[in-house]
Amino acid sequence: MRPALLVILLLGACQDRRASSDTAPARPSTPAAAPPAAATPEPAGWTTEQQACVDRWLAARKLDPYGSPQGTMYTGGTPLFDEATGRSTTRQSYLARNRPEALAACGVAP
Repeated sequence: MRPALLVILLLGACQDRRASSDTAPARPSTPAAAPPAAATPEPAGWTTEQQACVDRWLAARKLDPYGSPQGTMYTGGTPLFDEATGRSTTRQSYLARNRPEALAACGVAP
């Protein structure tokens, strides 16, 4: 095969590949979704009654399950996952840091 013909064929193949990648629809990025708040397992230290008490305490103060004002939106759907570090925390630990009065009112050890 002649070198000039080989170069033309290779250039044509590169252009075809580039054209197909330029026109291909972008795939949507799907970040790993954190489980919804209701599906987040509670630590073994919480009894069902204590969990219900904390939920009632937060609801009475118009707070969401994480102790923020109702309607607060979180990147990733939950404040329990830090996307910058990739670390997760339990709801009990999060509330102990941000709303210790909720745990104290319900007799939950931080």
